[in-house]
Amino acid sequence: MSNPSVISILDELELMTEEIMNRLSIVTEEEFEAMAEHRELLVKRLEQMKGSITDQDRSRIKNILTFDQAILHRMHILKDQAGNWIQNQNQVKVQKNAYQHAYAANSLFFDHRN
Repeated sequence: MSNPSVISILDELELMTEEIMNRLSIVTEEEFEAMAEHRELLVKRLEQMKGSITDQDRSRIKNILTFDQAILHRMHILKDQAGNWIQNQNQVKVQKNAYQHAYAANSLFFDHRN
C-alpha cells in the first residue's frame, strides 16, 4: 500500500501536468517557471519517500513523465522566441546608433549644397 503522502504528491503532480497540458499553447514563461519550481519541490519530497513508493506509484510517475516531451518542446519554443526578440532589439539599437551621432556642444555643422 502506498504512503498517503506519496499518493497526495502524485495527485498534485498529475493535476499540475494536466493543467499545463490543457493550456500548453498559452502558458507563459512565468507560469512554466513557477510550475518547474513547484514540481522540483514535489520531486524532492518524493525522493525522500522512495522506500514507500510502490509499483503502482512508479506507473503513475511514468505516466506523468510521458508529457515532459511536449512541455519541454513548448518551453524551447518560448525560449527561441525570447532569443529572437532580444536579437531584434539589439539590431534596432545598432541601426539606431548608426544614425545618432554624439555631437560636441560647441561644435558647428556645415551643410554644403551646390
